[in-house]
Amino acid sequence: MKIVINGITGRMGAFLFDYLSNRPEYKVVAGISRQSLDLGINIYYDIKSCLENEEIDTLIDFSFYPNCLDTVKQALINNVNVISGTTGYKKYDGQQINYLAKKHQVGVIISPNFSMVNKEIEELTIGIKNYLPYVEIIEEHNIHKKDKPSGTAKYFAKLLDVEPDKIHSIRIPGVIANHHILFADLNQSITLSHKIHDRQAFINGIEHAIIEVTNYNTIQIMI
Repeated sequence: MKIVINGITGRMGAFLFDYLSNRPEYKVVAGISRQSLDLGINIYYDIKSCLENEEIDTLIDFSFYPNCLDTVKQALINNVNVISGTTGYKKYDGQQINYLAKKHQVGVIISPNFSMVNKEIEELTIGIKNYLPYVEIIEEHNIHKKDKPSGTAKYFAKLLDVEPDKIHSIRIPGVIANHHILFADLNQSITLSHKIHDRQAFINGIEHAIIEVTNYNTIQIMI
């Protein structure tokens, strides 16, 4: 499978490149970045030049919003499957991406967190809220993460109908990604915490997404 990584010189993109390069079933044929590094593959400044010169099955995007939008849309228009872990997408972005994926019969999965966001976790949090209706969310990331709050925090806030002022963002060194959802009533509380100790935690979710978009043209947009 021929893969291009958008944001290949970023923390997650670089980690993913190292991992996929050691897996025989994947071939990272190129990367897209505004930095020029010698990684042993072609690095393009934009998606247009990449599409002109490479054969691509799937684009994996870990970059920045809104820069990612044109890259994702152009990939879909050119019949390339898309997986994106970039956060910051708006509702209307999701509508446009969904339309393009269906029109061109390709798969697309957008998720704010490939380690945590799944059906089981969603059902668990909704179930807890039914008993403990007061909810606050705390998200912790490293100082280099630009967007606040995180996409994961916003996703769960939407899922649990939590107001924006009940989401709290912390940026400190030495942290990858931590999320805490606090549930309470007048007499008791429960805290559900999820901490990332290594970026390897995201890999299973990404590999599952690769299978879904490639084999089933799955469209799943979690914004």
